[in-house]
Amino acid sequence: MLLEEVFSVEEVREALNGCDGNKAPGPDGFNVSFIKKNWEDIEGDFMDLMHEFFKDGDKVKYLNHSFVTLIPKMLNSKSLSEYRPISLVNTLYKVLAKVLSNRMRKVVNEVIGETQIAFVAGLQIIDSFVVANEVINSWRREKDGGLMLKLDFEKAYDSVDHKFLDLCLEGMGFGER
Repeated sequence: MLLEEVFSVEEVREALNGCDGNKAPGPDGFNVSFIKKNWEDIEGDFMDLMHEFFKDGDKVKYLNHSFVTLIPKMLNSKSLSEYRPISLVNTLYKVLAKVLSNRMRKVVNEVIGETQIAFVAGLQIIDSFVVANEVINSWRREKDGGLMLKLDFEKAYDSVDHKFLDLCLEGMGFGER
């Protein structure tokens, strides 16, 4: 399955080209423009880190480190409420996230059901409220009844039996990774 394949130079380069080069660097000190301009010289080292993450993400947890800083919302900001926080993330992490996002985009329709709204491109969470409202209006027009149930499981992933989840993923064609 695509999600479990080793990262290729082509998909990393595609992700890198899809990143904005004018963003501030994170703790690694490199911005995307630097990586793009020096790609020929650093491609091997960059890909080594990508493959290290693929083999064992725990070894490269430092890639997820970021600097949090405050940006003034207006000139001469004096109070804390006049600032907004931003996280400056490592460029390698940005590219890695873009590669994974690009991969997910290619398979999301095979994995997520047609009634799923959250986290689907082109849809917004508000769409679910519109659908629910339309169903209720239809019931009223037709003088028909119905039942709706909204569930929001807090920390749902933590409450699921992971062995069961693994079996479900295996049934969908996912491997051990």
